[in-house]
Amino acid sequence: MKEITVWDLQTRIFHWSLVVCTLCAFVTADILIFFGIDLVNRDTWLHFHIGAGVAMGILLFFRILWGLQGPHHSRFSSLRLSPKELVVYFDTVRKNIKTSHTGHNPAASWSFLCIIVLGLSALISGVVVYGLDEGRGLLRPLYLGFHSLAEEFKLLHLGLAYAILAVILGHVSGVMLETVRHKTGIITAMFTGRKLSDEAEAPVTMSTPLTVISFGLVLSPLMVILYFANPTETRPQLSAGSPPLYKKECGTCHMAFSPNMLPEKSWIQMMATLQDHFGEDATIDDASKKEIEAFLVTNAAEKSHEEASIKFIRAIGANTPPLRITDITYWKKKHQQIPPEVYARGTINSKINCVACHKWAEYGSFEDGDIRIPRN
Repeated sequence: MKEITVWDLQTRIFHWSLVVCTLCAFVTADILIFFGIDLVNRDTWLHFHIGAGVAMGILLFFRILWGLQGPHHSRFSSLRLSPKELVVYFDTVRKNIKTSHTGHNPAASWSFLCIIVLGLSALISGVVVYGLDEGRGLLRPLYLGFHSLAEEFKLLHLGLAYAILAVILGHVSGVMLETVRHKTGIITAMFTGRKLSDEAEAPVTMSTPLTVISFGLVLSPLMVILYFANPTETRPQLSAGSPPLYKKECGTCHMAFSPNMLPEKSWIQMMATLQDHFGEDATIDDASKKEIEAFLVTNAAEKSHEEASIKFIRAIGANTPPLRITDITYWKKKHQQIPPEVYARGTINSKINCVACHKWAEYGSFEDGDIRIPRN
């Protein structure tokens, strides 16, 4: 046996870049929360998660290109995908018989194929979720008509993520088993590109354009992640704001809440009980009351396509319409990690002073990228 080059430089960069991007995507999605382990605030890291997903997509696109046009051992044609050969391979593993495969062994071949298929499926489902749940990305036109399907696609996306994790764990277990039991040098080969083999070394020849494109694809993920990790500010494209009468009558004692923060029934009930408005008498003349109520009802949460409005409505469901925004389950979930002392800061001073942290709160926009929590 002699040492030959098996894995070209692009393939090695792809392999370790995919490892890093996948790890970033898993951590920032906080998939362990399903098991009750809450590591990160997913919304805080959403843009980083999107960046990691896009980077994975670029890497998978490269690997498909490389599987068609790359060196011999990187091509799909070199994979050992015969079910019979896979059964024989597992039998040799069970019997602790050392085998020699210059490129992918049967198990690694199937793992590679599963990661490509599941990775692309997770990418597509992620793009769909981003469009349905956030109203952003390539499929943002789906948001208005199909946002109610967001939860179903989230479950699909999560299921695919767990499937990828299962394949990765199986692959890593196999690599470690081969490394410990038979000292095959699989891990080292993914750094050096060289392995011991009885086969002749296959010459690597490719055109200059293919070389440039391949390196461009495998080296771009880092820049992609950095780009998405620094989101631009989101300026809401809503109305010009609340009418002067509403600001005068309702914005004197507290923030003039955007009407899309509560459903229609909540506003009607609130306007009908102004004589006891959270312990205060907020009675106003009938004409002003009718004008303000009309504004609130016309622009209530049911009429809005803002993400927060849609999720408020989902959280409320068929329950009694709340009078306090802070009583909504979705609001509680989004703010559960904020300690009480934060609300006591002078620039905030109250849980209902939304505009202190959400720059465009008065316009009914609560995008994660616009959140700035004051330090004092």
